Amino acid sequence: MGWNENITAGRDAFYKGAYEEAERLFSGALTKAQKLGKTDPRLAQSLNDLGMLYHSLGRLTEAEPLYRKAIAIDEKCGDEAWVDIAVTLENLAELYKTQQRNGEAAAMYRRAIAVIEQLYHAAEERLGKAHPDVVPYLKSQATLAEAQDKTEEAENLYRAALKIEEHSLDENSVEIAGTLSQLAYMLTIRGNYGEAEKLYKRALAIEEKMLNPDHPDVASTLIGLATLYHQQGRDTKAEMFGWRALSVLESAFTQNHRETSPALKNLAAQFAAQKRYSESEPLLKRMLTIGEQTLGKDHPHLVTELIDLAGLYCDQDNYERAEPILRRAIKIAVRNSTKTDLSVVKIMELYAWLLDKLGRASDATEFSARAAALRAKVA
Repeated sequence: MGWNENITAGRDAFYKGAYEEAERLFSGALTKAQKLGKTDPRLAQSLNDLGMLYHSLGRLTEAEPLYRKAIAIDEKCGDEAWVDIAVTLENLAELYKTQQRNGEAAAMYRRAIAVIEQLYHAAEERLGKAHPDVVPYLKSQATLAEAQDKTEEAENLYRAALKIEEHSLDENSVEIAGTLSQLAYMLTIRGNYGEAEKLYKRALAIEEKMLNPDHPDVASTLIGLATLYHQQGRDTKAEMFGWRALSVLESAFTQNHRETSPALKNLAAQFAAQKRYSESEPLLKRMLTIGEQTLGKDHPHLVTELIDLAGLYCDQDNYERAEPILRRAIKIAVRNSTKTDLSVVKIMELYAWLLDKLGRASDATEFSARAAALRAKVA
């Protein structure tokens, strides 16, 4: 098997959730690429892909140096590697954001944006402002702005991308549907619910016409609509679209596949907001079980799911059930954190609050002090 076959098969395995197989294939690609020269772009791609795998598995301390090596190689490869540099810079920024190393994340985002803007202006000069080939660069800028909570900037960039696509592509293009959904999501965040609903419905109509009914993109749009309706208090519609999204993902994958988690989380949040705790709880437990089975019981991605479940019990004043769950979340977070990880501080502060609710004042004071000491280091 050559380098191309290793990378292609590794990506297929990664997207299917076969992480051990993906690691074997990406490692094989890296070994082959190392024989091609220290500045070969294939070496950078191999490092980035293996870094992405470790990143998704929560192995952040292993992912970070791989990203950094990939960037260093791409910077020596000239103009043909600029797209790859931008991708890896964004990946590294996301890693830092996960660790709440916000200053370092912002620096990586700025570098990625500078690269994307350079690529955009070059494409614009070569092809013209309204050429569809400039759209990916506009959308990349929008994604980076969105990641930094610059929602107005992201909205404007998505609008610019959509305008070009509408003038250059077929009206039923799935590319247009994707941009419609991305813009609708930003409008939902910004509270422009009326326009967001129209765009989501238009995207859904295109996807249902052009894609398989069980395609994950259909589910993503359904979840967007469910979220929109939930925020408006239109609970019946929100629930209907939430269940539809879950059904699509279960058909596209399996009932116990990690990809069903967004729909499960959406429905669980809906039910919790309506105080339908007995309906929210099994969905959160199912998410947690899926995560444990696919990622392992100590994976850092489980921290959010544990906090959600503990929070559900706290909402019901059932602090005794919440305590061991939140304690487990802290252990996982600490084991996988860095000394500058603000997320651990926030979990400790939450745990201190919970201990106080349980009447364990001395323990609460101890955790508050630990959290304060960590926060001081982060600052």
